[in-house]
Amino acid sequence: MFCASLGLLSCGGNARPAPEGARAATSRLATPPAWYATASMAGPRGQHAAVLLPDGKLLIINGVNRTGFVTTAELFDPATGAWTSAGTTGIQGNITQAVLLPSGKVLVMTDGSTAGRLYDPATGAWTATGNMSTTRSMPTLTLLGTGQVLVAGGTGAGGVRLTSAELYDPASNAFVPTGAMTLGRNAHTATRLRDGQVLAVSGFSGAGEVPGADRYNPATGTWTAAAPPLVARHYFTSTLLPDGRVLVAGGFAAGGATTQSELYDPGANTWTATGSLAFPRAGHAATLLPDGRVLVTGGSVSNSVPQIQSEIYDPATGTWAAAGTMNVARENHTATLLTNGKVFVAGGFASAPSLTFYAETEVYDPAVSRWSPAGAMGTPRTDAMVALLPSGQVLVAGGRGQFTSSAEAELYDRASNAWTALPALATPRERATATVLTSGQVLIVGGRNTNTSTASVERFDPTTNTWLPTATLLGTRHLHTATLLPDGRVLVAGGQSNTTVLASAEVYAPDTNTWTPAGSLATARAGHRAVLLQDGRVLVVGGHGGGGTEMASAELYDPATNTWAAAASLAGARDELTLTLLPSGQVLAAGGIAAFTELTTSELYTPGTNSWASVGALTQPRWLHSATLMPNGKVLAAGGITTNGDYANTAEVYDPMLRRWLNVADPTTAGGLVTVALPSGEVLLTGGLATPNAELFDDTGALPAWRPTVTNPPTFVAGCPTVLEGLLFRGISGASAGNSADSPTDFPLVRLRAAEGGRLWTLPSSDTSATRATVTVPTGTPVGTYGLSVFANAIPGGRMVAVVANRPPTAADQTVTVPKDTKVELGLNGTDPDPGQVLSFTIVTQPQHGTLGTSATGHLEYTPEPGFVGTDSFTYRVRDCVDDSNIATLTLNVVDAVPTLTCPANVTAEATGADGADVTYDPAVLVPAGLPVSYTQASGSRFPLGTTTVTATSSGLTCSFQVTVQDTTAPALTCPADILVGPGEPVTFNPTATDAVTASPTVTSSPASGSTFAPGATQVTVTATDAAGNTAQCTFQVRVQAEVVEIAGGGCDSTGGTTSALALLAALAAWSHSRRRQNPAGEN
Repeated sequence: MFCASLGLLSCGGNARPAPEGARAATSRLATPPAWYATASMAGPRGQHAAVLLPDGKLLIINGVNRTGFVTTAELFDPATGAWTSAGTTGIQGNITQAVLLPSGKVLVMTDGSTAGRLYDPATGAWTATGNMSTTRSMPTLTLLGTGQVLVAGGTGAGGVRLTSAELYDPASNAFVPTGAMTLGRNAHTATRLRDGQVLAVSGFSGAGEVPGADRYNPATGTWTAAAPPLVARHYFTSTLLPDGRVLVAGGFAAGGATTQSELYDPGANTWTATGSLAFPRAGHAATLLPDGRVLVTGGSVSNSVPQIQSEIYDPATGTWAAAGTMNVARENHTATLLTNGKVFVAGGFASAPSLTFYAETEVYDPAVSRWSPAGAMGTPRTDAMVALLPSGQVLVAGGRGQFTSSAEAELYDRASNAWTALPALATPRERATATVLTSGQVLIVGGRNTNTSTASVERFDPTTNTWLPTATLLGTRHLHTATLLPDGRVLVAGGQSNTTVLASAEVYAPDTNTWTPAGSLATARAGHRAVLLQDGRVLVVGGHGGGGTEMASAELYDPATNTWAAAASLAGARDELTLTLLPSGQVLAAGGIAAFTELTTSELYTPGTNSWASVGALTQPRWLHSATLMPNGKVLAAGGITTNGDYANTAEVYDPMLRRWLNVADPTTAGGLVTVALPSGEVLLTGGLATPNAELFDDTGALPAWRPTVTNPPTFVAGCPTVLEGLLFRGISGASAGNSADSPTDFPLVRLRAAEGGRLWTLPSSDTSATRATVTVPTGTPVGTYGLSVFANAIPGGRMVAVVANRPPTAADQTVTVPKDTKVELGLNGTDPDPGQVLSFTIVTQPQHGTLGTSATGHLEYTPEPGFVGTDSFTYRVRDCVDDSNIATLTLNVVDAVPTLTCPANVTAEATGADGADVTYDPAVLVPAGLPVSYTQASGSRFPLGTTTVTATSSGLTCSFQVTVQDTTAPALTCPADILVGPGEPVTFNPTATDAVTASPTVTSSPASGSTFAPGATQVTVTATDAAGNTAQCTFQVRVQAEVVEIAGGGCDSTGGTTSALALLAALAAWSHSRRRQNPAGEN
């Protein structure tokens, strides 16, 4: 491969077909829903429990097989597809049930035992719980909103079906009684409804199926009868749908295994029949998929071969459809929805033709994928630079436009789903790099301007949406790589300077805006790819050399030593590939081109063994494509160039669990696309062949209203527990079967994805609820910009956050006066600049003339030696979750006399403004005097309206008094002068009022402005009221003059005569005289 790869090396053309002349490849159908085999467990088991843990792994617990009880647990990691041991549980039974607690621990119960077991994923330890009041076989376990677990019904001693229920309280590790159901039952289901109540349905009574249902109210601890189901049954499933209804399917009824399904409406307390299963089944599993449909797997008719066909229920149509053939027909297995949206089925058994237990596992892929419009860029282009900004917006800059390199820059906003233009780059460029710095700024490096490599560098400041001048590279280059190092510097390696392939490397330091040479690559290369490994080294792979030959070699850069070392080579050479760091720490190399052949091969690099292994092939050859690690751990590949130089318009997803690529729905755009993963779990795809249109990829099918939202916090400190706040952290449903094989996933599984480099962390959560979860960013996580995603039932939602450096706390020196021979409690003084930090104190040196201890209230206390009078001291420091403070000294003045501190009397002051008043108070009196007195608010400072408690402190003594700022002053009100108007005219006026405290006092008038007044004089009363209720009044008069009648004579038509005219004159004279007699108060 020479010309197409080298660009300017020899041919002088583009590094791929120009967009103005390329064609689009033929679209392909997305991979249909299917079942895929996964790694088997260490041993067979059925009637076990399965719990998805907050770290994304799946815990399989206990069960039975042909040899008896299974008392071990195993962990499956979807990131690697491998199993590891989780130890011996210390409990055994025929049927094992388990539930994840808000703490992140797992509660495990079996029949035949009154006590449960707790598994702690953080330590791997198993510990005992308290005892229940009785043994229970096949009760239901339901996590309540309070964090307690409702254990209801089951078979007790002597085979009695129990009506009783108990609550497991994680805080006390004990079981406490709660209300009893109206009917005894086991093999029933229990489903937590949207309002937090629990619906228990049917079951077995010993004599037959229970024909009723009950609802539990956690607020009252009582059960009430609900409407009975249409068909009584046991060994069935019960699943809460997104609309709040409950789907009950299959099970054993009076006539045997049934296909009947029905829906319960909690609001109406009614049952209605819905579509029936195609196959009767009992002992099956049910899982709510992210798109709202329900998958049913396995089960059997009594003592017959289990059902191998799976089915899906669609609530929109009320019908069931085939969901494919499982690899193993089984019953009494578990089915768990993984974070990647697949359903993981483990174990189980078949009763016929002979009893067989299974270790085999498999996953169902619903194969849901869709593209939705994401607006349109102002300028079509290919091969642009793209960056995810701290705001969650996406910067797209440069690339190749129509026939030339582009300087255009635009911003995509997910909230508005729209694009806005930005100032253009100073230098048009393509085949450049964009790197999100730890500050949130974006570094644009090098590239090619039409036919010439450039050394220019620019920085985009997202706070001002401007481009900043930046130090230029030490030399021109394009087709290079740029990698953000853990310390915030950027390593730029290889590339081409016009036609010369480079081995040089250089490092950019953002804090000094300088470039310095770095160690050179062992082999000059361009068109290669680079990725930051989890250990901080940089892996560089493939590309082409100076002769145009594609390369299989790889190198590792160590920032600590500024040196390169050889890494294991790829199985085959490849240029213009993609390189993606997976959550396992392995690196996926996919596609590319070699010897004029577009590649489908993929390889997986394991840093620990420095080795490559072949993995599944791409479904379509492609190079110059994009590959994006999504928050769910899968990799989306899109666009690029395929065979015959055509632009590819297909997309596919790599699943690390399956180690294979699967086609997804085709995007509408093709070619030199760029993609970026959003914290919502979506992927933005933009650029490409002759179109400005952008699209969003989603592989959940979930409605926006089902997605969790994260509101706080915007920042995290690595190594420190942080509380997330938001909504729908427990999803829209338990998403499982509600029976003894229930495996709910309604908890927040939290992931953090680096905006630069795409590294993905899972942050195990604890103290979870529907609105909160506590997580800890691992110590050593680089500071910078990240996308935080919260998954509930495999449905993601999230926001952008920043990981910031911890700022150490401060310990303050103190002085305390202690009476002789008196034990006193002490309060150590420490502060932390980072909000929400939990501080701990450590004594560094002990006092010399006394001892320190702990009081009955848990506080630090000091006891002076008997008879000692004088000065003693000790030192201490404070620690937050990461760092220690300075060392501070607490000085203890042990005195003969008992010191006293007396505060002044309470103070009252008149407000001088809306923010209160400056208040001066007398100082507190300390006896004996000589030591400083501190106040929670200083004398002479501004006190707000209302009452403020001021506390004075000195030598361990405190006293308090109150400062009250009040507003008792009425507003200043000004009335207008008296008003004279003609009859029938509306009268308007505008009294004014001002107040020292209330900006705009309320002014009312009676009669109101705009009124029409009766003839004669009317007094108007104006009232002004401030916020404190103080009022002021003033008055004025409105006089309406009588109608003027013309005097007869002079040719006029009036008929009033002389008498009327004289009467009018007399009236006017009287009114004028009245005005002259008005008193100063404005009254007549």
